[in-house]
Amino acid sequence: MKRITQLIFTSLAFLSALPVFAQIEYIHRSDRFAITFPNIPEVDERTRLSAHGVIFPARVYSAYSSSGNYSLTLVDYTEAEKRHRARLDQTDASSGATFWVMDVRASVAHEAQSIRESVRDAGGEITYEGWADIDKIEGHQMQITNKDQSRSFIGIHLNASRLYILEATSPQGFPPPAWFQQSLQFIDENGQRIRYTFDTDGQRTNIRIVPLADVPEGVRRVIVE
Repeated sequence: MKRITQLIFTSLAFLSALPVFAQIEYIHRSDRFAITFPNIPEVDERTRLSAHGVIFPARVYSAYSSSGNYSLTLVDYTEAEKRHRARLDQTDASSGATFWVMDVRASVAHEAQSIRESVRDAGGEITYEGWADIDKIEGHQMQITNKDQSRSFIGIHLNASRLYILEATSPQGFPPPAWFQQSLQFIDENGQRIRYTFDTDGQRTNIRIVPLADVPEGVRRVIVE
């Protein structure tokens, strides 16, 4: 009987990990993403300092529920070349014709290092780090046990000069919120889903543009231009 009770508890825990409370598929066409939130997110305009000291615009989309906190931060590097040309602190090393490309490419590693420092300062522990991809858009994943024993799942991906930083934190005793990262989709200017393929060297060889799938029953689609 004890074993049966444990199995029932495990099954219920697994079901509660699914986004049954995630009722909004949020599509933002100009920021080129679609993701599932538990409710319509708040939007906060911010800035972000790049790996090479240039300020870029950023937006934080955040939502809250009893299951935890969820956010997607979009750092917009689409005007990286212009912003690097306009900087007043140019040096011989930073004035190269394609130096701005290096800054964009470094964004994933730079963000991961910033998170490591924040976790260390806050007394948390990083329990996992590794390479990840979504539709063959490469990135970095992290799992964190925070000082209060809540758990954070983080995903960092770069596509079309836009850096996407996903963070989901669930309270102690709640199932891990991995579904949030798994719900991310990258879209083009027409709201169509972007999917790549790799060759054996890991180079992108093809891009497929497909419509977004129909939303599941009980989920509402919200489109922002």
